[in-house]
Formats: sequence, structure tokens, C-alpha cells
Amino acid sequence: MDHHYIVIMAGGSGTRLWPLSRKAYPKQFQKLTSPHHTLLQETYNRVLPLIADPTHLFVATTEHYTDTVRTQLPDLPPQNILVEPCGRDTAPAIALATATIATADPDAIIATTASDHAIRNPDAYTLAVQTAFDVLADHPQKFGLIGITPTEPSTELGYIHMGRALANRYKKPVFHARAFKEKPDRATAEKYLRNGSYLWNAAYFVFTASTFLDMVATHAPHITTAITKMQKTTNPQKRHDIFCALPKEPIDTVILEKLSAKERFVIPSDLDWSDVGNWRTLHDFYHDTAATASTVTRGDVVHVTSRNCFVMGTDKKTIALLGVDDLIVIDTPDALLITRRDTAHDVKKVIENLKNRKDDHLL
Repeated sequence: MDHHYIVIMAGGSGTRLWPLSRKAYPKQFQKLTSPHHTLLQETYNRVLPLIADPTHLFVATTEHYTDTVRTQLPDLPPQNILVEPCGRDTAPAIALATATIATADPDAIIATTASDHAIRNPDAYTLAVQTAFDVLADHPQKFGLIGITPTEPSTELGYIHMGRALANRYKKPVFHARAFKEKPDRATAEKYLRNGSYLWNAAYFVFTASTFLDMVATHAPHITTAITKMQKTTNPQKRHDIFCALPKEPIDTVILEKLSAKERFVIPSDLDWSDVGNWRTLHDFYHDTAATASTVTRGDVVHVTSRNCFVMGTDKKTIALLGVDDLIVIDTPDALLITRRDTAHDVKKVIENLKNRKDDHLL
């Protein structure tokens, strides 16, 4: 474990959870699935058992959120906050984090994880990542993924198609990652669920630093060039300009999809998991844990003959529901969202409307 590292990716904006999640304070910094901890804090506590040295845990975020990360994770050394000069999606972000860690430890094996997911059985996550570390000790030239065994035919998640078995001598089964599938339609998602060889892609990655940097140099040399230039200067403005000149590119299309199945492996895991991707998925998370009603509330809420609703308010205002079903109601001091559960994933359309109206204070 001396060369094991964790990087928590915490630079996202979480716009689908508007109006609570905003650019200034996105969902990873909110207490959405726990009354005591934010999603970032839950993630931090979940990954600590995977490393021998707490200094091997890093958080990658943008300049806007550096102070918030420091406040929410006071035990994290300040130098372990990897600051991206601006948001450029996962390919540049993970490459920058990897290059930084590799400078100190060329033998590093790195696992990246999102900062805004909820996992009710963290031991299953720990076992899957530990297995990936073990696989990479034997196969350092491969790139690893943790896939989630689907529990429903989701049309809102990407999928990983498992190929043939790589080995059976590890703590969990390991398979070649045959292909990546984009968010499917309902019929295709149902087919994937019946097939049994498709996993949800939660973007949990594990790799050796040296191999990943070689993959970046091969498939995205412009990112390698930019990071090399950044490492040669200490001028903050120059580093900012170099990084922010890069295009926004996800690691999936820039790197992973260009690898062969033999270069990738995936470990299936039965995670009790939510990506907390929109208000409907958050309602589902609470409904699964609730002891009684399908209507889940936070704050001062009265509901009469109403079913399957999710209401989030405060103690400063009473919200009353009467005879309504399948609604999401989110009340904040300056904005109120009311939507049906089946349209909750379209909140980004509200964001676009606000941008067109130049209501920047609401974004």
C-alpha cells in the first residue's frame, strides 16, 4: 500500500440539483444524503481505508472551491488540494493530478473517485478498489475500472460491456472491458439488464501513474504538452493560461475508448449506490432508506393525500402539499423549483433559460 493513492474529483458544478446546488456551492459540498456530512466528507471517510498514509489522499478541484475544500476537510494537508486553474473536464484534470503525484512517486498506483456519489455499503467499494490495486500490481500496463451491477434499466447512465475473464485469483472476478456504451434508450437498457454482462459506468478509475501518462502521450499529446509546460513554470498566470487553453475533454472519449479491450479491465461490484444525479435519484435514495411513506420531506412540510413526492424546504417556511402525486418541490431563499419526478433530469433546461435571461445571481 505504500504506493497507493486516491484522488477525489471535486470540481463539478452539479447543475441538475438546482436551485440548491449552484456554481458557488455545488452538490459535493452539500449535506444531501446525511444530516451530518457533506457528500465530499462522506467520500473522504470512505476512501481513507484504502491508503496506508493519509498524505496519499488528494482532492482535485478548481480555484473557486479551494477554500471550501479546506474548510470541509481540515485534516487534509493544504498541498494535497490539486488546483485546476479552470474546469476542463476529466481528461486534463486527471492527467494533471497524475503528473503531480508521479513527480513525487513514479511508482504510484492511483484510484480516482467522484466526490458527489452516495454508497450505503462502503465495504463493497473498498473491496473492489483493493482488488484493482492487486490486479495492477500484476498487470501495470492496464487501465482499471470499477463497474456497478445494474439494478434497473437506467437510461441516464453509461454502461461498460464486460468481455472475457482476465483472471480468477483475486478477491473479486476481473474481466476485460470490452466496450463502453452511451446512455441507452429504454428498450436497450432493458436488454442490457437481461444480458447480465453490462455494468453501470460510475467513472471509478484505477491505474498506474506511468501507464496512464503514457496513454495520454499517445492518445492526447496536446494534454501532455500542456502539462509539461506547466511543470516548467511557477508563474501562476502562465500555468492558468496553459491549462485553460486546453479543450474540455472527458477521459472516456479522449483516452479510454481508444484503448483495446486487452488494455482495460473492469471489476463488477454490487454497490448500493446513487450518483445523486438529479432530484429524482435523490428521492429514490431517501425512499429506499425511509421506513414508511413514499413522500419524503426535509424541513417544515405538511402533506395530505399526496404520494411519491420529494419536498426539501427549511424550518423558516411551511410547505403544504394537498392531493398531488409524483412532484419534486425544492425551496431555497431566492428560488423555488416545482417539477414532476419524470422531468427532474431536465433541470438543466431551466439553467439555460436563466442564462439567456442573464440571471447570473441564480446560477
